Amino acid sequence: FKLEVSGDKFEPGVRIVVDGRELQTRFTNAQQLSATVSASMITNPGVRQVMVKSSNGILYSNSLSLNISAPPTPNYSYVGIIGKPSYTDTAILQDKTNREILNVQRGDVLGGRFRLTSISEKELVFVDTNLKIKHTLPFSTDRDRAIGPQTRPTPRVDSEDDEP
Repeated sequence: FKLEVSGDKFEPGVRIVVDGRELQTRFTNAQQLSATVSASMITNPGVRQVMVKSSNGILYSNSLSLNISAPPTPNYSYVGIIGKPSYTDTAILQDKTNREILNVQRGDVLGGRFRLTSISEKELVFVDTNLKIKHTLPFSTDRDRAIGPQTRPTPRVDSEDDEP
């Protein structure tokens, strides 16, 4: 993304620095600088320190914090698949919020944000339509979901033919 910094008395030789790494900086004027922040710098959530300084370190600004949040993830459990010979598989999902069961196919968008791009017996692959981030959702077992009927022993039934 493009990071724009506003201030005063910037000079052409100053650089935007994020967590100690100087970025290729574009000098617009004495009040405006910009730089491109790579995806690798914001991959992990956390706080990044941003400042402006000259290459010799004599001129520098106060530092500001840039908070990086984790991207949203699909809030579903992958509970089943209906395979068809024509490769139009249907994935069966359960919404973790309200336990609604959904049948979805490749290309469908869930929650207005996550496009289903791949269905297999092992996992589903979604792409966030806003951030272009790939999410993998593994197949869930009843144990993973902690839903469904509890396993109970079958009660003993007394019947007339219990005799040997």
